[in-house]
Amino acid sequence: MADVALRAFNASGYEILDDRIARGEVVIWSVDPLVPRIGDSFLIESRGRAYDASVEDLTLLRGGWSARCRARPA
Repeated sequence: MADVALRAFNASGYEILDDRIARGEVVIWSVDPLVPRIGDSFLIESRGRAYDASVEDLTLLRGGWSARCRARPA
C-alpha cells in the first residue's frame, strides 16, 4: 500500500476496513505501538459475524501500521 493518505482513527485506535470481507480480506490500520507480525491473528466482528483475521502483509506508516489480513469465519 503505497502513498496511503492517513485518516483519523476512532477512539479505540483501530480501523477495520472490511469492504472486501466477502472475498476473505480485511485491512486493519492502527496507531497502537504494538505492531503485529506476519501470521499473527485478530478476532474481528463484521456484519454480526465473527472472523479470524491472519496478518499476511504489513506496512509501517508514520505513527502507525497497516495490516492486510486473510479473514475466515471463526
